Amino acid sequence: MKIALVIPSRESEKAISSYAIEITKNIKQKVDIENVFYEAGSVKSFFKIIPKLNHDIIHLHHEYNLLGLYGLPFFLIFPILSFKSKLVTTMSTVLSQKEKFKGNPLKNFLRKYLYFFQNRLINWTSDLVIVTMKSQKDILIKEYGFKPEKIEVLTSGGPTNFNVISKQKAKEELKLSGPVYLIIGNMIQDHGIDIILKQAKKIEGTILIVGNPNPINDRNRERIQSYLESNKNYVKENNIKNVRFDIFDITDKPPLWYKYFFASDIVLQPYRKGIGSGIFLHAMATKTPVVSNDTDFFREIKEKFDCLKLVKDGNYANIINKSIKEPTYEKMIKGCEEYLKENNWDKISKKYKEIYSSL
Repeated sequence: MKIALVIPSRESEKAISSYAIEITKNIKQKVDIENVFYEAGSVKSFFKIIPKLNHDIIHLHHEYNLLGLYGLPFFLIFPILSFKSKLVTTMSTVLSQKEKFKGNPLKNFLRKYLYFFQNRLINWTSDLVIVTMKSQKDILIKEYGFKPEKIEVLTSGGPTNFNVISKQKAKEELKLSGPVYLIIGNMIQDHGIDIILKQAKKIEGTILIVGNPNPINDRNRERIQSYLESNKNYVKENNIKNVRFDIFDITDKPPLWYKYFFASDIVLQPYRKGIGSGIFLHAMATKTPVVSNDTDFFREIKEKFDCLKLVKDGNYANIINKSIKEPTYEKMIKGCEEYLKENNWDKISKKYKEIYSSL
């Protein structure tokens, strides 16, 4: 049984590719699988790889607009792949029909209806669909007519194969001290940096904001720069002393990426939208508790593990200040350990083997 895991290259996209590449290394120990890369946003590059896909199973990691053009290329790609082999589709995002888009009316119309039909197409052409949340499975069943047995809920796994750095050493090397609260990743409004900054004076410790000014995943650099500058100006104008910006071309590879997690006491994910599973998994891997918004993704994790605290009323300062204190903090660290024990890459790769063998 030969399997092709079709994903964008790391040079064109990081969130999906980083996770998929690492999990493939673990799956390879159990099944014959290889990564097949294309360039995110390039329809031409995807069609170039299609002749190479002579595998028993094609596993495609999907995101609605990964190839641009409002997802239109997928209306050709999915039927072609389904005729070539058994097709497994991992849906990174599942949009409900109740989702409301903001912005240009024409673009929103195209997104809403083309994404709607894209979900239908995935149902018709895929032999199996993988999602990371039960709520995503519920949407696909109730709103798009998927059969329950066609969907596997597979929680994202975390890495365990890196060098552990002591918190004290990591803080010393990054010139930090006292409680540190980390916001790391793309500098976009949906990730809610401004929410935390407006409460910064009430938070007891350093708020450390780390990111790339020109990330690959978000191609609107002007928007990112504008949002970043507005946050920096807010800190300066309001004379906020406990916020530090580390903005540079950081990658998601060890050791520097992990050093920021090891140096931090809590990772903050005040997301307005999105899942943020990559950042969350790095937090779990480094046993760093999380304080997050009350979204489906975090709510489902909270039901099983005490690794995070949900903010339901918008008062992050209150939850952060309480979470850093014992015995709450110690309980959250144990929750991180339990999450990683149940969802490490070795266990997840075994589940992938079971999925592939069932087709």
